[in-house]
Amino acid sequence: MRDADDVTNELANLYAFLSRVIADPPDEASVERLAEQEFPAEASLQALENGFELLRTWQSEIDDPADEAERLKRAHTALFVGPRPRLQIYESWYAGDYLGKPLAAVKSSYRDLGIRPTDDLREEPDHAGVELAALEMLARGGDDEYRRAFLAAHGWWIPDLAEDVREKADHPLYEGVGWLIEGVFQTDAYLLSLDSDDLSPGYQVPPSARNGN
Repeated sequence: MRDADDVTNELANLYAFLSRVIADPPDEASVERLAEQEFPAEASLQALENGFELLRTWQSEIDDPADEAERLKRAHTALFVGPRPRLQIYESWYAGDYLGKPLAAVKSSYRDLGIRPTDDLREEPDHAGVELAALEMLARGGDDEYRRAFLAAHGWWIPDLAEDVREKADHPLYEGVGWLIEGVFQTDAYLLSLDSDDLSPGYQVPPSARNGN
């Protein structure tokens, strides 16, 4: 049976991977490294298995890392950047109050929990890549209560984010990322004794917010 610290470290590594590929597309060097990485053949959740299977499929299709890096850049831009991105991956966008109360709440959580997002992430604090990086930091810090507090306050939109990434992605890496976001969230919620179906933000969300922003 695996030690709890090992499981938490695996979660931290997965949060880190997801944060990086959501924030920026892998460059040529990253593609070369990921092409050789071994992803688990089995996982405790179907969402994780689906995600890892898609990443292995992607690995098998890589012929030229430089070409693949360009392909990923185009896929990432179309999905997350735009000028007309398919998705806006900000908590405040999902809450229907862009750059309003949700953003202030995330900043407050970072301050209260001692989280200082890395300067490498240039997005707003409520961007998915930044929040996933925050969860990585909390996992590596070893304080389950801090991580539980952050997920309890800001995890409510992650399942919707995961589903949207899967549905909108046209590249196996990002479709896999959608599954892995769901899987890491479900795993962490279980470990922290959180009911993922009952999570809600600590601020008012317009009734229509989750049904299309």
